[in-house]
Amino acid sequence: MTSPPRPRVVVVSDGAAGLPPQQAAEDVAAEWARSAPHADVEAHASSDGGAGFGDVVAGALGAARHPVLVPGPLGEEVPAEIAVVERGGEVTAYLDSAQACGRHLVPEGRLEDPSGMSSAGVGRLVRLARELGASRIVVGVGPLACHDGGAGLLAELGAGEDLARLPEVRHGWADVRLVLAVTRESPLLGFHGASATLTEDHGVAPEVSQRLETALGELSDRVNQLLPPARDLLTGLPRRPEREAGSGVGGGVGYALQLLGARTGTGARLLLEELGIGRRLPGGLLVLVSAAYDGRTVHDGVVAETAAAALGTATPTVVLADSVAVGRREGMALGVSGSYERRPGEALGDLAARVARTWTPVPRA
Repeated sequence: MTSPPRPRVVVVSDGAAGLPPQQAAEDVAAEWARSAPHADVEAHASSDGGAGFGDVVAGALGAARHPVLVPGPLGEEVPAEIAVVERGGEVTAYLDSAQACGRHLVPEGRLEDPSGMSSAGVGRLVRLARELGASRIVVGVGPLACHDGGAGLLAELGAGEDLARLPEVRHGWADVRLVLAVTRESPLLGFHGASATLTEDHGVAPEVSQRLETALGELSDRVNQLLPPARDLLTGLPRRPEREAGSGVGGGVGYALQLLGARTGTGARLLLEELGIGRRLPGGLLVLVSAAYDGRTVHDGVVAETAAAALGTATPTVVLADSVAVGRREGMALGVSGSYERRPGEALGDLAARVARTWTPVPRA
C-alpha cells in the first residue's frame, strides 16, 4: 500500500515580531516542521517594494552586492547597495530606493514639509547600476522622504535642473529595461495622489500638501511640454503620465522612472514571479506571516498579493500576524481560511507550532 503524499507548506513572510522577512519565514518554517515532521515546509521572504526590498531579493537570489555612496534626500552622502544577478545571459540590478531617500534618513520634524528634498540619490543608484553592466534594472519604491516629482532623479541622469534635456535622456535610456516595483499604485496628482497621501498616511498639514500638489502640477505641465503625451488609441485623448498608476509613489520617483519607460507593477506581485514563489503555491498550504493583518494589508502588499495568487490556484491560505484586525468574512473574500494573532509574550515560532497542529495534524498510525 502506497503511503499518502506528504503535505507541503509554503511559508511567505514580509517580516513579523520585529524580525526581518527571511528570519521570520525561517522561524515559522522551522517550528512548523518540528510540529509536523510528516510535512515538507519551505520558507520564502518577500517584500512590497518598500524599504528592505533589495535585501530580500539579494538574499533570495544570491545576488552580488555592490556597496556605493549616493546623495541622500538632504544632499549628504549615504551608503546604499546594488544587488546584481545574471540569469540567462541578462544582467539585472535590484535597487532599494529607501537606501538613498528613505524617510529614516531625515529628522522626524523635517518630514513635516519635504520641500527641497531631492530624489537625486535614486538617479545615482540607477546610473551606477547601468555602469555595472545591468541591462535590466528593477527599482523598489515605497514611501520616501523626497517629494520632488522625481526631478532630482532626472537631473542626476542629465536632464538638467530645468529638465530641458529630458527627451535626450529618455532616448539614451531606451536600451535599458526599467522595472518599477511599487508599494501602491497611486498617481502623481489628484485626491489619491502623492501629496494627498502625505496628509492621509503621514499627518502632513493640508496646506503643505496643497502647496506640494501645486508644485507637482507645474512640474507635470513642464514635462508635458517637453514630452507631448501619446494619445489613447480608443479615445484619442492624451494619456497623461501624471495620472498613471504608480506615478505618485516615492513622492514622484515612480513618475520619473515611468517617463524613462519603466514597466510598473506592485513589488509583491513582481516577486511572486521573480523569486519563483508563485510556482510553489499550487498543491500546497500557504502560510503568510506578517506584522499586521488589517484593513491596509488586506488590500495592498505581500499578504494581499500572495493570497490573491493562492486563491487563483485554489491553494488554501492561513495568516499568522502580530495583530489581526480583519474579520472572517473579509478574509474569506481574499481566500484566507484562517488568521491567527500572537498571544501576549508568545514567540513567533510558538504561534507557528500552535497553528501547525490544526492545519497539518500528525496522521494516526
